[in-house]
Amino acid sequence: MCMNCMVLKGQERPSCYYPIVTSIILPKDWNGYNLNGANAGVIFIDTDYKFQILRLVNIMEKRIMGKTEHDKLDTSKKTSSNDIEVLVKECLKKIMIVRCTSSFQLLVTLHSLESTISNNPDIAVIMIDSISAFYWIDRCNGGENIGAQETNMKHIVQQLSKLVKNYNLVLFATKALNFKKTNKENESKGDNCASPSEKKVLKDNHAEFLCKSWYKFVKHRLIFHKEKSFSVYCNSLKVDIQFTINEGGICFK
Repeated sequence: MCMNCMVLKGQERPSCYYPIVTSIILPKDWNGYNLNGANAGVIFIDTDYKFQILRLVNIMEKRIMGKTEHDKLDTSKKTSSNDIEVLVKECLKKIMIVRCTSSFQLLVTLHSLESTISNNPDIAVIMIDSISAFYWIDRCNGGENIGAQETNMKHIVQQLSKLVKNYNLVLFATKALNFKKTNKENESKGDNCASPSEKKVLKDNHAEFLCKSWYKFVKHRLIFHKEKSFSVYCNSLKVDIQFTINEGGICFK
């Protein structure tokens, strides 16, 4: 499954990833506490060089301390800061961070990751921030030939599709919203929204600018829109689901 997290221009994309990564790599239970983690591995491909491991550690520690204080099960064992530090270090072993500087390097990296994934069955998620990082570079290098501009991206989609299908992975990828839709597109999209809040977000949404193969590959799209509180709306569902993301994790309204 591929989920495309689209973020309005100028907003901080990695903020939405830290709680997700935390939920993936934390265990389900620990020392009698229910952490609700997936206890799985994740590969984080950082093309924008914005991922901060210290921020992830901070969110993990707050999540664990929050659970130990408010969600105690029947246990007499006390949890110390050293215990939490040991847990965090063990969980960090489940995340692999890769950085790429070009679409070609990203393509080569995806091919090389296949052996890593096949040898590590615990890996369940691939995250890319962002999938559109090299759009303008590829467009410049491709000249006026649209096919040449999209060559690397098409191969990237093919390899991602192969990995997702063969190894039953979940793919999260962020993409900035750089191009506005026409009025006609806005009207047609807005009429199909489940709520006024979704209509507003989609009306302000921008057009798809990556290759068609990427557009077809994506199964779900999350549109992140920052107002007074940080919220996100999913336009792939017919029901109204709203939630906020903060340092404590994902909170459904």
